[in-house]
Amino acid sequence: MFSIIIPTFNNFKYLKLCLHSIKKNSLMNHEIIVHVNDGSDGTLDFVKENDLKHTFSDKNIGLCSAINSASKLATSNYILYSHDDMYFCPKWDHYLMDEIDKIGHDNFYFS
Repeated sequence: MFSIIIPTFNNFKYLKLCLHSIKKNSLMNHEIIVHVNDGSDGTLDFVKENDLKHTFSDKNIGLCSAINSASKLATSNYILYSHDDMYFCPKWDHYLMDEIDKIGHDNFYFS
């Protein structure tokens, strides 16, 4: 399982598609953590209504601060960073875990 960190800044339409792709195309049950910058487009209400783990800032604090804030809630061994407009393809997590297993240790960073 991965802790998937997704910072967003009023990009609700694409964030919903990103989240849908994770749920639809994952073989594992991943921890999703969203950092909501501003959220005046309905994003904050959406993450609350859907019980998503999240952090919030009432203004845009930038990508790095948003990721750092959200990552403090992560509980899995692996953190995966995603943009809010990314689409996860079928079995993406299976293929990623295969590559992690090939490394044979936990000292890595994939880009």
